Amino acid sequence: MKMGRLLIFVSVVFLSVIILAVLSSENLLQISEVTTSLINFWNHFSEVLTQNGFLLFLAIIVLPAFILPVSPLLALAGIWGEVHGALNSAIYGTIALTINCCWTYWLARILGVKFNEKFNFFTKKIASKIPKQTSKNILGWALILRLTPGIPFIFSNYILGAIKMPFISYLAVSVPILTATASGYILTTSGIISGDLSTLGGGIAFLVGIILFGKYILNKSKYAN
Repeated sequence: MKMGRLLIFVSVVFLSVIILAVLSSENLLQISEVTTSLINFWNHFSEVLTQNGFLLFLAIIVLPAFILPVSPLLALAGIWGEVHGALNSAIYGTIALTINCCWTYWLARILGVKFNEKFNFFTKKIASKIPKQTSKNILGWALILRLTPGIPFIFSNYILGAIKMPFISYLAVSVPILTATASGYILTTSGIISGDLSTLGGGIAFLVGIILFGKYILNKSKYAN
């Protein structure tokens, strides 16, 4: 009797394992298919952008507003620059990022702080700590937001716009940092693809420079606090 129960128990466990294995394999297959579709879409999307400069830089102007990472787009600009000129690509990329920086700032400024509160808890939490009046503090906060690793630059646009940071001060802080960042990504990518060491070195210099400057500002802000 005990042996019969044991056999039934083992059979149930065995069947359960088989069912779970089948379901898992189906789920893995579905995940694999979705991943493959996404990769194929990105490859096609990348090819379209690198073959059409207007669409590429238009994408840099528009897509980051929807929380899409800007670094892959800047890398595509570097690929485009390998054919059309790395310096040209860096200039166009900087202009595109600056335009994005402007229109997203005004979007958040017009809609106000409630925009950030509904948009993302992360931006709401940071925006509540930033002084709303024009002062050295707000410039310091703008630098911290721009230079802190892990904070997407689009969040900085929305936050600084929502708290109504003066537009000229906003540009004075944002444009140099975005210029260095865009040039760094674009020149580095273009240099790697073309094998041009001077272009590669220039891109790395921009990236290292902005990283070191960011560490200096962040360390200074810690000591100030």
